[in-house]
Amino acid sequence: MPYSKVRAKLRLSTSRVLLETRPVAEVAHRVGYSSPSAFITAFTREYGCTPGRYAEREYDRG
Repeated sequence: MPYSKVRAKLRLSTSRVLLETRPVAEVAHRVGYSSPSAFITAFTREYGCTPGRYAEREYDRG
């Protein structure tokens, strides 16, 4: 697997933890995306839902 894909997967995996306590725009910045929209697109492609929806589901489970 190319380094760029490994890096992207690590950034998105880290973002899942941060979304438990931080807003989407802050998480996008913290994990290195140039904009919240770029982060939302990548997250949705990887996990099949938006980061906001993911955070809501995790909040409901907790």
